[in-house]
Amino acid sequence: MAEVRRGLSIGVYASIMVVLVLSALISYAAFTYSEFQRVRSDMLASSYAAARDEIGLVMDHLLQDAEAAAGRFADWEEVGQQLQMPRYYAYWRNHRMMSSNLLNRHVVAAEIYDRDGHALAKLDESELPSQVATPPPPSYVHYADPEPTLLVFRAVPARDTDPQRQPAGYVGLRIRFLDQLRETHAYRYADPQTIGFAHGTGATMTWNELQSAVNFSLRENPMAEAVSDLLSGAILNLSIILGIFSLTLFPALVFLIVRPLRAISTHIDRLKDSPGGLVLENLAGVLPIAETEKIRESLNAYQDQLSDVHSSLEEKSQELWLMAHHDALTGARNRRAFDEFMQNLPELLGDRDVCFALFDVNHFKAINDTYGHSIGDQVLKAIASRISSVLRKGEELFRIGGDEFAVVLLDCDEASALRIAERCHEKIVGYDFSKLGIREPLRISAGLANARIDDLDDLQALQWKADVAMYRAKRPGHANVVMFTEALARDSEGLFSSWVNTAVYDAVIYGKGLEMHYQPIVDLNDGSICHYEALVRISQDDELIQPSNIFAVVEARRLEVELDRAVIRQVLADLAGGKVRPGTGVSINLSGPTVIHDQVCSWLGEFQPFLKDYRVMIEVTETALITQIGLANENLSRLRRHGFEIALDDFGSGYSSVRYLASMPVDVVKFDITLVQGLQDKIQGNMVTHLAQMILESGHQLVAEGIEDNATLEAARAAGFMRGQGYLMGRPAAKAAWAKIPFDNVAPFPSDRRA
Repeated sequence: MAEVRRGLSIGVYASIMVVLVLSALISYAAFTYSEFQRVRSDMLASSYAAARDEIGLVMDHLLQDAEAAAGRFADWEEVGQQLQMPRYYAYWRNHRMMSSNLLNRHVVAAEIYDRDGHALAKLDESELPSQVATPPPPSYVHYADPEPTLLVFRAVPARDTDPQRQPAGYVGLRIRFLDQLRETHAYRYADPQTIGFAHGTGATMTWNELQSAVNFSLRENPMAEAVSDLLSGAILNLSIILGIFSLTLFPALVFLIVRPLRAISTHIDRLKDSPGGLVLENLAGVLPIAETEKIRESLNAYQDQLSDVHSSLEEKSQELWLMAHHDALTGARNRRAFDEFMQNLPELLGDRDVCFALFDVNHFKAINDTYGHSIGDQVLKAIASRISSVLRKGEELFRIGGDEFAVVLLDCDEASALRIAERCHEKIVGYDFSKLGIREPLRISAGLANARIDDLDDLQALQWKADVAMYRAKRPGHANVVMFTEALARDSEGLFSSWVNTAVYDAVIYGKGLEMHYQPIVDLNDGSICHYEALVRISQDDELIQPSNIFAVVEARRLEVELDRAVIRQVLADLAGGKVRPGTGVSINLSGPTVIHDQVCSWLGEFQPFLKDYRVMIEVTETALITQIGLANENLSRLRRHGFEIALDDFGSGYSSVRYLASMPVDVVKFDITLVQGLQDKIQGNMVTHLAQMILESGHQLVAEGIEDNATLEAARAAGFMRGQGYLMGRPAAKAAWAKIPFDNVAPFPSDRRA
C-alpha cells in the first residue's frame, strides 16, 4: 500500500505566507521609492537637454527662412531696377518696399546697397548700416536693443550684360525673430514664453553664439507631481493596509480557501468520466496541502484521457496559424500578418523608438521577364533569407508585395536603422546570383522612416514616408539606403500633386508648356562646343517644373514612350527654329520602352533633313537595356546605319558591365558623375582612369559628366577624356549657348545636380 502523504495544516502555511508577504511588500515599497527618485532626477536632466535641442532646431529653421527671404528679396525685379536707377530709391523705399508681399511682418527694416556696399540713399530712419563690407558678412545678431534682431545680407544677381558676372549690388534685412521663436512652434519640453537670451559683452554676436546664450524654463509637468504625491500617499496607505491585512489574513485564508478547495475536490470527482474540464499537474508542489493532494489525484485520470487530444489540437492550430500568417514562397510573414502587426503597433511600442524599413528589388520585373518566374522566385527567396539573417532577435520580416519586403525595427534610432539596412544591402550584393543564371548584378533599394511614439498620425504615416524614401533610393545617383526627411517629401510632391500631374500630362500628350533646355558638351582641350544634350522642362503658370517631378509622374503613369515622342517633336521644332548652332549637334535621351518600340526608327526618321548640318545622338542608359537586349540592339543598329550616333549614358550607375560595349552598337560612352568625381580619389581614380583607357582603345569616344570645378576638369583631362559636360562649362538653357568656353577664366558653379 502506498504511503499516505501528510502535509502541514493550512494555518501554518497561512502564517508563513503572512510573514513573507509583509517582508516582500515593505522591501518592494522602499526599493520603488528609491528608484522613483533616481528616475525623476534623470528625466529632469533629459528634459533640459531635449528642450535645448528643440529650441536650437527651431532657431536653425528660422535662420534658414530669414536667408531664404533675403534671397527672394535680392531676386526681386524691382530691386534690380533700383540699382540701375537709384534716383527714386528713397520714395520707392518708403512707399513700395515694406508694403510688398515679399517682406513679412517680422522684417523691421530693409536696405539696398550698390556694388561697393554703400546704401543707395542715406536715410535717418534706416535701422541698417549705411555701408557694408563687400562681400557682406554672414548673418549675425544685433543685441543693442532689449530684443535681439537678425541681420541678413544677400548679393543681387549679376545683370545679363555684365561680362564678369559680378553682383549688381546687395540687400540687407533686419528681422525680429523672438516672437517667431516663441509662437510658431509647438514645444514639447520648453516653455516658449520663457525663452530669452543672455546679453553678451558686445552689441553683436553670431547665430551660434546666440544659440549658446539661450535661456528657458521647462514646461510644467503636472503628471510627475501627481505621481510623486500619489507615491507618497501610496506608501502611507500601504502601511495601514498591511497592518489590517496581517490581522485579517489568517481567518480569511481559512474561510476563502479551505471551503472552496473541498467543494472543487467534490466537483472534480464528478468530472472523471465527463468530457472537457481543466487539467492541472501536481498542485501540491513541495509544500503539500491535504486538499490539493485530493485535487491532483482526482485530475490524474482525466488528464491521461485529454493529453493526446490536446497535443493534436495544438499541432493543428499551429499549422493553421503559420499558413495564415506566413508567405509560402519566402517563409517571411505575409501581408495579413503585417496588417495585424501595424494595427497593434501603438500598443507594442511602449516608450521605445520605432523605425519602418521598406525594401524593394531593383528592376525585379525586368529580371522576371528576362529569366522567367521560376528564377524570380529563387531571387525572392535568397533576398528574404539575406535580410532575415541581419535582423535582430524578435524582429520579423514581412513580404507585403511582389518584390517588396518590410521590417519594423523597435527600439532603434536612425543611425542603428541605417546600419541594419546597409548590412542587408551588403548581404544581398555579396550573394552570388550567377549560380541562378543571372548575369547582371542585383541590388535592392531601402527606404527608412522614424516615428515619434507620442504621435499617432506619425505612426500611421510610417509606410508612406518609407515609400517616399525608397523612391528616392531607386533614382540613379542616390544611395541605395535613404532615410526619410521632410525635404524628401517636398521633393516628391510632384508625384502626389494633382496640379503637377495635370501639367505633366498636358505637356506629354498635347505639348502644352513643354520646353527643351540645352546643356553643352565641350571639347576639353580648346573649349569648343561639340554638341548639346536636350533636357526636358515643363512651364506652367510661369513656373518651371523640374525633371525630379516630371519623371516621377511619367514613371508612375507609364508615359515614357509618350514623353519621348513629345521630346522628339520639340527638338525637331527647335532645330528648325535655329535654337542650336549648325555644325554642332544634339543628343536625345530615350527610355527603355521607346528603344524597343517597333516605331522608334520611323519617329526618328524625321531628323534625316538635319543630319547634314547636325550630329544627332541617341542616349540610352545601361539599366534600360537589361530586358529584350536583342530587340534594343536591332533598333539601335538600324538608327546607326541611318547616320545617328549611339551613346551609353550614366555608365557606372546601374548594371554597369563592359560586356555591353562588346555587344551593343555604341559610339560614345558617358561616364556617370559618381565615377568622374571619383577621379580625385587616388585608388578610385586609378581604376576609373584604366577603365577609360581600355574603352578608348576599343574605339569609343568618352564624355565625362558632372564637371563642376577646375579640379575635376583637370582630373578628367589627365584620365584621357576628350569631352566633358557640367556646370563648369554651362548650365541647361532654353537657347543653346554658342560661345566657346574659356576654361582659363571660368569660375566653378555651385553644385546642383537636379537638372
